[in-house]
Amino acid sequence: MNISNPKEYYQMSEKQFKEMKKFYKKLGFDDSQVKKLTKSCFGAEIKTDPHTSYSEDWSFYRRTGYSPKSGGILGMMGSAMQAKRGVSSSMPSPMMRQASAAVFEEAVMCDMNVAYDAGEIPTADNFNTAETHVSPENEKHSPLDNPQLIFSANVNTASWSYLRNRITRQKTIDENFVRIEEIINSYSYKLKKPKNDDLFAVSAETGKCPWNSESELLFVGLKGKKADKKIRQNLTFLVDVSGSMDSNWILVQMSMAAIISKLKKGDTLSIIAYSDNTTTVVKQMDCGNLDDCIKAVLSIEGIGGCTNGSEGLENAYRYLEEHYDADGNNRVFIFTDGDFNFGITSEGGLKDFIYEKRKTGIYLSIVGYGERNFKDNKMETLAQNGNGNYTFVANPYDILDNLWEKLVSSLVTVAKDVKISVELNPQYVSRYRLIGYDARVLTQQEFHDTEKATDGIGSEHNVVAMIELKRGKAEQVYANRYVNASTDEHTGEFAFIEIHYKSPEGENLVMTRTITIEDLNSAKNKNISIAAMLAVFGLVVKNSVYKKDADKELLAGLLESFDKEDEPDTKEKYSHFDIIRQYIGNY
Repeated sequence: MNISNPKEYYQMSEKQFKEMKKFYKKLGFDDSQVKKLTKSCFGAEIKTDPHTSYSEDWSFYRRTGYSPKSGGILGMMGSAMQAKRGVSSSMPSPMMRQASAAVFEEAVMCDMNVAYDAGEIPTADNFNTAETHVSPENEKHSPLDNPQLIFSANVNTASWSYLRNRITRQKTIDENFVRIEEIINSYSYKLKKPKNDDLFAVSAETGKCPWNSESELLFVGLKGKKADKKIRQNLTFLVDVSGSMDSNWILVQMSMAAIISKLKKGDTLSIIAYSDNTTTVVKQMDCGNLDDCIKAVLSIEGIGGCTNGSEGLENAYRYLEEHYDADGNNRVFIFTDGDFNFGITSEGGLKDFIYEKRKTGIYLSIVGYGERNFKDNKMETLAQNGNGNYTFVANPYDILDNLWEKLVSSLVTVAKDVKISVELNPQYVSRYRLIGYDARVLTQQEFHDTEKATDGIGSEHNVVAMIELKRGKAEQVYANRYVNASTDEHTGEFAFIEIHYKSPEGENLVMTRTITIEDLNSAKNKNISIAAMLAVFGLVVKNSVYKKDADKELLAGLLESFDKEDEPDTKEKYSHFDIIRQYIGNY
């Protein structure tokens, strides 16, 4: 259904419009390009209104003056939502209620699977269909009972984006969406760089545990090597234009603009849109002319309808296979709320589907939207099993931080299926617990299984883990008849790191490093204090059963302990320090 018509428009405050223009200027677009990008979005005009107040919420619904011969499902939905919020519309109130209820029922039941009371006009404020995984927290172990602490790398940032946007807008936080490892990994640490032919460099630091005086913390950081930036990009944008995405299309357009600003001559771009059906918008366009790329993005129009995500993915992979660049980086970018209600819809079915697609050599990047309707669990599943990564966008800063500066700047994957083992020496460590990574802990069998799908690491990506541990000689808590509990063979070694991964070509590789007591004593400890504060923050907002003395008072004390020079990002909106201050003050 094509709902594009001259009467449809988005309305925002003048301040938000200025922020949008500033955003595009930061990406490097000139004045004429900024004018084009801020004139319309997905076939609807962008307007400002001096009477519209500024909001931290960047959801914008289409407005339209409805008549029986014009408009469309999303336009009427937008009018209905504005009416519910007390905003004027050209549609008479009784007629609006009747039409919008029928229209919204079609959209909601198709794209959101929500029931509502008869006669009520649903709005974005009175339902929440977001989904996520719920995993039990990692437990404490003795190194003699569980010698290896094994987990898969996590380079996603969705949980941190979700959290800081809920806090900024003083909304209720769902603890199930809090992944502490993503909070810790969202910070830009100063890690060692790989030397010579090494693919990774390992950094290690120790320090006091702020929330448990009986414990210490071990900080382990991996940094990937810098890839060849000359590799051609062969990208396909797969854009969800279904009904549930209507309020997010401005952010989607801004996200796509951020990516095309990084592309250059020789890179190729294709655009596919999907809802009930799939439409190819742009085919294999050379990205040497930025104006042409902008024109391609602006050519997408809102469609509405249901979400056949599996068909969209199938077509995007098939298309990219047909136009595969053997010497380039072949990648699908999907812009979606993760709502799959046609075709393959189950999490298990999507896992099997995308696992087969990963064998094509095509990578997957997922950009998620729609705070109240986003399917975090399905997007995580697709990313983890499809040679992919996943971020979440709720405002322009998310795009600049997580997408433009981090994800897009490291599009080239240097290692696939990265699995990390940390083996702690029972001579020096009596107990330990991995903080976060609750859904990413692996068994010995999975660690050595070369077909086990896990996340990859991009160019110069950082992966950080925090381990709470208790010093002392370990004792076996549970009896193991044949385990040698008294070996002194590796005196001086504190931990043994083993990394299993695949090269981009699919070769199975192993890298090992030893962390000695001397290494830890000589470490400059530049990172662990901030990582510890972020861990405390994660334990508090998650209401972890292991938080012990972690609370807002402890957080406030840790904040005060940092000098101004320790806060490199305080001038930026939504910085880590600023978000924690807002949390302490408002929750």
